[in-house]
Amino acid sequence: MTWGDVIALLTSIGFGVVSAVFPVINAEAYVLGSQVTAVAGTVPIAVGVAMGQTVGKLLLFYGVRRGKDFPFVRRHRARSHGRPVGGFRRGVRRLGRRLLRLVGSKRWGLPITFVAAVIGLPPLYAVALLAGATRMRPQWFALAVLLGRTLRFVLVALGLGILPPGWRHPFS
Repeated sequence: MTWGDVIALLTSIGFGVVSAVFPVINAEAYVLGSQVTAVAGTVPIAVGVAMGQTVGKLLLFYGVRRGKDFPFVRRHRARSHGRPVGGFRRGVRRLGRRLLRLVGSKRWGLPITFVAAVIGLPPLYAVALLAGATRMRPQWFALAVLLGRTLRFVLVALGLGILPPGWRHPFS
């Protein structure tokens, strides 16, 4: 590994953390852009962004898990307690409880997290928030996110070059 690879890895980790917390910053575009500019190899960039995304999603995870202890959260909950809830909010809450049960289950929690990390459905941002509200162990959550995100970003970095010739676009 050269110094350029080390610097690319470290900056990719930083970018991954920021893009995990602020989803409008696109990590896939960063990985593709880094491959176009050929700053470093595929693996250091993809692994760095995956590591950073894992750290960022863990920040969200712990933010939910520890968030109820924050004073401003307690004040908000005290103010909103007893307010009437409309039909739309009731439906959103019902959906949220259903998703929380799925992500919190021992059978489906980690597979859902891994699939979200690889393909983005359900959105990993939402899964990280839901997982923080469950009893899921942070180390298992982090492992599923790291493996899934590494796979995702390596596939993005390699692009169509990894597909067999018959599977590629006919004009490529």
